[in-house]
Order: sequence, then structure tokens, then C-alpha cells
Amino acid sequence: MNLPNLQPVASVLALLAQEPVSGFTAENVATRPEIVERGLRFLNLAYTAVWVVLAVYLVSLSVRLRRLSLQVRRLRERGGAGDGLRG
Repeated sequence: MNLPNLQPVASVLALLAQEPVSGFTAENVATRPEIVERGLRFLNLAYTAVWVVLAVYLVSLSVRLRRLSLQVRRLRERGGAGDGLRG
């Protein structure tokens, strides 16, 4: 069975198999601690950014909830006490 569409994929996979692995291995990390330091710095910045975004979102929700509560209170005062809006 000859699948002509898989020939380019097979050739790319063969080239990748011949290339040496140059990623993060135990040997690379042990000999170059600056790689770990850079990665930890990035992780720390990303973690901080996520918490800052979450805090800003929660503050914005709090402000919006406060505004909505004031609006509901004004509508209740404007509509009167007898129309069933009290809860």
C-alpha cells in the first residue's frame, strides 16, 4: 500500500530522527544553571501576571456589583414599596 500523501511527512520525520536533541535535558540543565534561573524568572512573572489580572477582575466585579446595588435601590425607591420588588 503506497500512500503518496504521507511521503512528505515521512521524510520530515526521518530528518527529525537524525537531528540530535538540543532541548532541556538533565545534562544541559546541570551544566547551565542560567537556563533554570531564566525559566524560574519567567514562571514567577507569569504567576504574578495571572494574580494581578485576577485581582483587577475581582475589583471590577466588586465595583460593578456596588453600582448595580445602588441602581436597584434607586429603582425600589422610585417604584414605591407596594409593587413586590422588596426581597
